Amino acid sequence: MSVILKHLVSSISTAKNLSKKKNSISFIKIFNIRFFYAFIFIRNFFKKESVKQNNIKTNNLFKPSSWDSFSIVNDLNEKGYNDKIKLNDIFLSQIKQEISMKNSTIAFKGEKKVEDYVYSLEKNDQLNELLKKSIKFNLSHVSLDVNIKKTNYIKNLATSDFLLDVAKNYLGKNKISISGLCYISNPANITENEKKDNAQYFHYDNDFKKFFKVFIYLSDVDINSGPHAFVQFSHNKRLFKHLLSTRLDDKEIIDNYGRENIKTFSNTKGSLIFEDTFGLHKGNLPKKNSRIVLILIYGQSEGIGIYKNSLMV
Repeated sequence: MSVILKHLVSSISTAKNLSKKKNSISFIKIFNIRFFYAFIFIRNFFKKESVKQNNIKTNNLFKPSSWDSFSIVNDLNEKGYNDKIKLNDIFLSQIKQEISMKNSTIAFKGEKKVEDYVYSLEKNDQLNELLKKSIKFNLSHVSLDVNIKKTNYIKNLATSDFLLDVAKNYLGKNKISISGLCYISNPANITENEKKDNAQYFHYDNDFKKFFKVFIYLSDVDINSGPHAFVQFSHNKRLFKHLLSTRLDDKEIIDNYGRENIKTFSNTKGSLIFEDTFGLHKGNLPKKNSRIVLILIYGQSEGIGIYKNSLMV
């Protein structure tokens, strides 16, 4: 009973805070998602719409060309993830060059000393310059809200027939929202609270009635670069005590879900990770090298309204 009460209080608090913001969605809509849709059986209860099933194969933006959208959807349904696809090298380079302050805004969580970094930014700064300056000012994590509407290559990727077919069939909706984020994570000596702010403890997302994310590595990511990690099957089965939206350490996850079910994605740049982040996941803290990742978020409707400049398709 205490878990339910804590979850109720947390959901009310989140809904109050988010609904107060200008142009935000209503308290009731936010509370509905944060409280009721945190229960897996509720999330899985409602039937999908009738969606045209095309089973699109990967096009020339991706490699290999042998994967199809149904295979991705099946993996998302069963395991909660798929990490078998990459972008071709030319398109990857075009995406990296496109991310800049012209189409992105900087966001931070927690109490970080960011004033010097922010003041150093110029309107034409591209991703490499944003990375260099984040290292110069010793920032462990920088988040960019990417306005997909102002991009060309990222928009073409996000709205490609292949990704849209995955999204519509997994979400069971013909109309969806697409949002974009870019994370820069650097090696740094930081507190446990800052690690929690940086999402470097295990947690689950609950921003839509149903959603998934596509993580795209824009840099090579090995064990020293803070690889992303996911607890397979946890999007469909999770301990009741983990209903609470709190940060969980590695020991808690290993003890309750088994080390063998933690999938750590050490992959080369251009790699894609399709993931239902209603399952438990985290980004590891980089040890020696920085990590850059572009994240595309596909959700039903506007969700709880935390993503900026969402593209409705």
